[in-house]
Order: sequence, then C-alpha cells, then structure tokens
Amino acid sequence: MEIPVQNLLKRLTRTAAATALTLAATLPLSAQVSLTGAGATFPAPIYQKWFGAYQSIGNVQINYQPIGSGGGIKNVTEGTVDFGASDAALTDDQLAAYKAANKHDLLLFPTVLGPRYRPTTCRA
Repeated sequence: MEIPVQNLLKRLTRTAAATALTLAATLPLSAQVSLTGAGATFPAPIYQKWFGAYQSIGNVQINYQPIGSGGGIKNVTEGTVDFGASDAALTDDQLAAYKAANKHDLLLFPTVLGPRYRPTTCRA
C-alpha cells in the first residue's frame, strides 16, 4: 500500500513534467540568443573569428566591443554586458564586491594566451 505522500509526489512530478513540455512547445525553435561582451583589445581578433564561426552554426548573435581590459571589468561588474575580457584577473576584493552585489560568483577562466615581452631600450 502506497503512502499518500508518495501519491502526491507522483502527481506533482507528472504536473511539473507536463508544464515543462507545454512551455517548451510554445517557444519558437528559431529563437535567437544575443550576448554582449566588452573588454581587452588583445583577444578581439580571435574572438571575432570564433564568434563568427559559432554564429554560422547556431542562433546566437555575439557582439564584442574591444574597449580595453579596464572597460571590460567595469562593464561586467556593473552588469551592462553578459561577459567581459581582461588581461588580468579581478582581485579578491573585486570578486567579493561582485558577489555581495549580485548574490552569485563571477566565473573567471582564461581564453587566449599571448607572449609576454619586455620592451628593450636601445643604447646609442
């Protein structure tokens, strides 16, 4: 004999599944997703290549503005873009401030590597 709570859980599960299927059926299959990003200028050429290739196979429009690392950090922390790029990682204080303001962490991961060089001075 089943316990009444188990019957209730089964009904709730069926109702949730039916609701999810109904919602999924009402969304257009061709719905386009739009992402906006800003930040470092160094990775911009490879980003444009990657985003162009990705857009050609999916319904995603990606707009990236190479405004500099500081601008990318500012725009991400202010929430005016979906993603940002920076030559340097955010500090622990910046990450803590973001989490306090937004109630979730900011995900950081490397995307592009490049040479690090030291300018040289020519002697006459």
